[in-house]
Order: sequence, then C-alpha cells, then structure tokens
Amino acid sequence: MGLSVAAVPLQRRDDPRSAPARADLEVKRVLAGMAAARLVFQPVVDLVRGEVVGYEALARFGGAGLRTPGPYLAAAERTGRAAELEAHLLAQALAARAGVPAGCFLAVNVSPVLLADPVVTALLRAAGDLSGLVLELTEHVPVDNLGALRKRIDALRDRGALLALDDTGAGWSGLRQVAELRPDIVKLDKSLVTDVDRDEVKQGLVELVGQFVSRLGSRLLVEGVERFEELDAVSRLGVPLAQGWLLGRPSIRWSQLPAGVAEALAVRTAHRTHVPQVGNAVDRTAPCVRHLATIGFLPDEPRHVVVVDARQRPVTLWLRNAEATGPSGWTHPVMTVDAGDHDHEIVARAMTRPPQTRFDPVVCVDAVGVYVGLVHVEHLVTASVTAR
Repeated sequence: MGLSVAAVPLQRRDDPRSAPARADLEVKRVLAGMAAARLVFQPVVDLVRGEVVGYEALARFGGAGLRTPGPYLAAAERTGRAAELEAHLLAQALAARAGVPAGCFLAVNVSPVLLADPVVTALLRAAGDLSGLVLELTEHVPVDNLGALRKRIDALRDRGALLALDDTGAGWSGLRQVAELRPDIVKLDKSLVTDVDRDEVKQGLVELVGQFVSRLGSRLLVEGVERFEELDAVSRLGVPLAQGWLLGRPSIRWSQLPAGVAEALAVRTAHRTHVPQVGNAVDRTAPCVRHLATIGFLPDEPRHVVVVDARQRPVTLWLRNAEATGPSGWTHPVMTVDAGDHDHEIVARAMTRPPQTRFDPVVCVDAVGVYVGLVHVEHLVTASVTAR
C-alpha cells in the first residue's frame, strides 16, 4: 500500500497570508498613519571611559511584536516607497534627539542612495542644526559616484552632523569607501567580531582596521559584542567604541550599562589609567584658523597651525617653512587622537607615517571631533625614553 501525502497549498506573493504581502500591507498602513513603526535605541559604549556615549536608533515594525525592519524595507523598495519610509523613520529619529541624554549622540540609518532623494534631503534641511546626529550609511551595493556622495555629506557635516559607515567588511563600505568618505565612525561588521577572542585572524583584522581608520581621524566601533571574552579581546586591541547585547539591548528607553558590565569596564579602566594618557601632553595654545589666508595675520609666527571647518573640526595641518620669511609653509593631512589615548599607542601610530611626516604633530580632538590642541610626537618619544 502506498503512502498518502497531504497536499500543501503553495502561497503566492499576492496571497495576503504570505510574508512579503504582509510586509507590503504593513508598509502601506505605516505610511498612511494607520500603524506605527517604533524606534528602539541601542547604546554605544566608550570602552576607555566605561560609559554610554551614544545610541543607535533602530526601527521595529508589527506592533507589540517589534519585528526587525529587513522585510519592511524590502517591501518599501518593491513598491517604490523606500524614500517615504526612510523619511518617516528619519523624522522620528530627529524628533527623538530632544530626549537624548546629555553628552550622547544619536545615530540613524540612512541609505547613501536615498540621501540624494528630495524627500529625505528636504527633511534634513528642515531639521536645521544637526549637531549630535550621526548619519549611519547603510547599503550593500556599490555607490556609483562617491564624489557626489562626499559633497552631500560634507554639506551635512557643515551643519553639525557626523558620518558613520555601517557594516564595514560585509557590504559595499570597504576600505576604499572609508578612505574616500573619511567617516567619523567606522563600524566593523558583527561577522568579524563574533568569537574574536578565539580567532587570531579576526584579531589581526580588528587591529589593522583600527590602525587604518585612526590614521584617517576616524574611530572604530565594533558591533555584536555579546560575551565578556569578546569584550576583553576588543579592549586589548584598543577598540574605542562598541555595541552589542552584552553592553545593552535595543530598548524604547535610553538604557545604561548593565551593572555587571559597568563593573567589568571599571576594572579595565582602572588598569589602563596606569598607562600614560596623552591628555596631559596636549598643547592647547596651538592656533587654529578657518582659512589658510589668515595665517599671515597671526601673531608670533607660529610653527604649526590647524585649519578647521565651520564646526571647529580639523581639516589639515599647516607647517611653517623655517627657511623662508613670512607665512610660507606646507599643508599635511591630520592624524587625530583622543585625550584618552595612550602615549605609546600614539607613538606607534605616528611611526607608521612616511618618514618626512613621521614626527609632525598630531591633532587632539574631543568626543565629537572638535579641535582641542596639538600633541608633539617628539615630546612623547622623549618622555617614553626617560621613563625607562
């Protein structure tokens, strides 16, 4: 006797019971104001200071179910409403800025392609001052014109926004895009962080990417830290920023570090304070200007001048030509450091520069990239040798 098999009806995409159709319907309801897409916020932690310094806004759909946004963003793309949905979510994030805890930034996902869409650009224009907002570029396809994207980003930076590249190492945001766009934050994909404590190759990649982005004046943020062993590994590798379920899950509230994690980071911070930090070696009297043409009007003919943008963030470093009279000199790319960075780490990074610029000063900035002062590499080297 043969076995009887019950027939299972196939679901077509237009079947209201199918997942794509349900997502299509939910997007329509959200954009029509009949349903809400909720934002949740995941903390970003400074591993040196052991405290929350920012939050990433993440969209959730489906009412109390709080489903992740992938199927709904795909549905919006299918139906030609991606820009509308992105603008809807961006508007919520911009409105949420008023409640962000003091001293913290808010990161919001924006597709680089849709960043040029009139709906999205109009929303950002209407927001006025963008200080404290991090635009996190998310896309897994190449961007045809990086030059045009850089111009759009620079215009937003002039109004205070910072730039992050998401999923570096997983999608289009590879090292070339990092080099061309010069983001303030580079996020390393979770796939390169999971089990990093057990994988020497991943450890090498984290260290190399960290050194590379710091040379560009960026800060590395690792995603997906879920175990204490992973936290230990990225801390040892000098990673400044991290997020993941161990450090805080997405929440409708501005959550702080779990107690056990805060204590663990405090122990690591206490250990690191025995290592000299660069904060005490910063020359805060070094001048900065908006335009190179104004250097000739500075008193005392300074040897080094930092050129900054409208938000006081370093753009280039000017060095005087000691053999010439008047304001004659050269401009060099800046290498930025944080006041919490350690002397030996800065010296090691500086020594990777070309010989002719190896001992140029490095530029110290605060948590949001604003110019603080200069650090003279030769002073750090001398102090290191004397301490031995």
